[in-house]
Amino acid sequence: MKPRTKTVIFATTTIAVVVVIFVGTWVALQNRPKPTKLRVSKSIFVDPVIAADKSAIYLDVIRDSLGTKDYDVAQSGSSNADIVVSNTNSTGYQALVSEPIGSPIALVGPQIIEPAQKPTSYIKLSTDLSDKLPLIKEKLKQTLIAPTPWSLTVAGDIIIGRTVYQQESKLGDYTSSFTKVKDLLSGADYTIANAEWTAADGIAYPLQGMSFASPTKSLDGLTYAGIDAVSLANNHSMNGGVLAFEQMLASLTSRGIGYFGAGKNSAQAHAAYIADIKGTKVAFLGYTAIPGNFEAGPTSTGSAFIKIAPWYPFNESDIAQMEADIKTAKTKADVVIPFFHWSEEYVHTPSEQMRQVAHRAIDAGATMVMGSHAHWVQGIEWYKGSLIAYSLGNFVFDQEQSLKTKQGVVLLTEFSGNRLTKASFTPIQIENYYQPHILDGPAGQEVLNSIYTNSFWR
Repeated sequence: MKPRTKTVIFATTTIAVVVVIFVGTWVALQNRPKPTKLRVSKSIFVDPVIAADKSAIYLDVIRDSLGTKDYDVAQSGSSNADIVVSNTNSTGYQALVSEPIGSPIALVGPQIIEPAQKPTSYIKLSTDLSDKLPLIKEKLKQTLIAPTPWSLTVAGDIIIGRTVYQQESKLGDYTSSFTKVKDLLSGADYTIANAEWTAADGIAYPLQGMSFASPTKSLDGLTYAGIDAVSLANNHSMNGGVLAFEQMLASLTSRGIGYFGAGKNSAQAHAAYIADIKGTKVAFLGYTAIPGNFEAGPTSTGSAFIKIAPWYPFNESDIAQMEADIKTAKTKADVVIPFFHWSEEYVHTPSEQMRQVAHRAIDAGATMVMGSHAHWVQGIEWYKGSLIAYSLGNFVFDQEQSLKTKQGVVLLTEFSGNRLTKASFTPIQIENYYQPHILDGPAGQEVLNSIYTNSFWR
């Protein structure tokens, strides 16, 4: 066979083989089961810095807001995700979640102190999803602030002794001091105050001097007004003596009124009274810096003390014990509120030692700090996002020697779980040596002005 003929035959054969292979492959591909068309997945990227415990919440809420679960989780990077959640702001992002940061944004109206809001997370949505942002924000707000809201009202110094006792006993009505403020106090989920007298039977009830006492029935006013618990850490709750004071403890318990800051020994005096308020456990502690009551000992009845100026040299061991009490309470409760009886009398400005103690209480875990004894209202402070009200002034008292001793404020607060979300003051004025009423108008504004002027707005 000639060489040219051989070459033609080989080429023809090679082409035929290639054609057969191609045709066979094509037929095989046509006859195989056809796969489902692959979807190009849409994705959500949540920055890990948001925190692992919240990532799942963000994902669930966003998917629910979009009405679909088809959005997958982007494992890393955010450049190609349809939805990105971050803890930092950047071009194309919008604020998603804002939380209170403590410092007042403004004094809105005559009574309101509103914590400022700071964005803590941001979101970037693809253009076709931008209209979903309001719904995502609302659902996320409701989900992240899941705890039931609750309210706490705090009143200042109450004495049912001396002229207050005289007025009530003349009327034969131990609720009469609270008639005009009952709704103010009982409107909250929980109300506390400073009880600065001995309520016991069979003792003297002086109408003059500095000893405050009245019969057990004087506790009727607390029940009527809706006061749920009282601080007994002050300089007058033991004026009737130890046995009478122990009688008062038993009477409060029998009426379902809690007490704190005192007890039959130091362990009881320093232990928190814990209330369950709509599912949030709230611990109350009480301390006095004013001589008058006995100091509770290992086996002796009395109050819990913190010794500071103006009556004592600064006692570091007392403050350290207070810090330990707060830390212990924090292990048992969601919110811890110490109530201090302190200060020089008849001054609007808290001392530096008072501020130091309040700051250390918050550093130890206190949620909010309350104060009394000055007989005048004092300034407030926001410290590390926590409210300090240094003195609420008198509430039920017989000091009518000046307008300032007749006036005080009631603190109204709202919480969501363990977070303070709102605080406001309602001014009151005492008339006829025993009966407070709400103080409106310019006169009430003057009381608030004295608080604002002497407050710390850092």
